[in-house]
Amino acid sequence: MTLTTLIAPIASAILAAVASAFGVYVAITNRLTKLETLIDTLRGEVEKHNSVIERTYKLEQDVTNIYYRLDRLDKQNERD
Repeated sequence: MTLTTLIAPIASAILAAVASAFGVYVAITNRLTKLETLIDTLRGEVEKHNSVIERTYKLEQDVTNIYYRLDRLDKQNERD
């Protein structure tokens, strides 16, 4: 075997490895872009959900306060 007979298979193997690595890089980059988009969408949904939770908590506090005031007014009304 001479050096010239080894160059073609080695060059072919190196070229195939480079092409494969490039394909993997492109696939990972595409998937990463899709995942980032999905994460951004989910982040928006979480922010909306947290806003609803905060407003619900505020409403519950307001209702509790209203019940307390009604009880006070009932007691005051009973005394009068």
